[in-house]
Amino acid sequence: MLSQVPRSRMYVAAAVAAVVLVSVAAVLIVRNPSGPADAGSDSTAAAAPSSTATPSEKESESSESEESEPGKPSGDNRAVGLKAEATSAPGVTARLARIDSVQATASLPGEIGGPALAITVKVKNQTGKKLDLALGVVNAYYGPERTPAVSVASDGEVPFPASVGDGESAKGVYVFQIPEEARPVRVELDLGNGADVVVFKGRPQR
Repeated sequence: MLSQVPRSRMYVAAAVAAVVLVSVAAVLIVRNPSGPADAGSDSTAAAAPSSTATPSEKESESSESEESEPGKPSGDNRAVGLKAEATSAPGVTARLARIDSVQATASLPGEIGGPALAITVKVKNQTGKKLDLALGVVNAYYGPERTPAVSVASDGEVPFPASVGDGESAKGVYVFQIPEEARPVRVELDLGNGADVVVFKGRPQR
């Protein structure tokens, strides 16, 4: 009987230890029910969002930076000399037939009298059909800053006719207030109807 007492105590101690281990495991499971997999998802969710601009944002920034200054004419890539002939559309050519220095007299609101240039623009039609000139516009600029020249329409201006027949030429005279010391001069002709804008640039003889 005395030899069996220690063995029974050993059984009791083992049973108590097993109960303790089960209790500890249960507590750990309750505190972290999702296990290691959730730890990875938490770290992914906490990652900082990317600051890289999207393609649409880049295109918007590019278009804003490339936008030209309003009120200024286009570049000089297609400009020709003041005495040259230019093509605005297939079969349509234009040139500055005359550039005369005049003393303009202003008579309409917004006009400015003084030194001016009377520019005669000649358009030749070889398209095989009548050419509409009703939408034709002539603009002038002067100086390195391309300052828009004020039109003095009331003093000697003769606009293009409404149209010009095939194989014929038409002229228009346009007067612009331009200071005598202004150099260079830039003249733009836009006949409309999808034709290219013709650009003449140079230093006219006063």
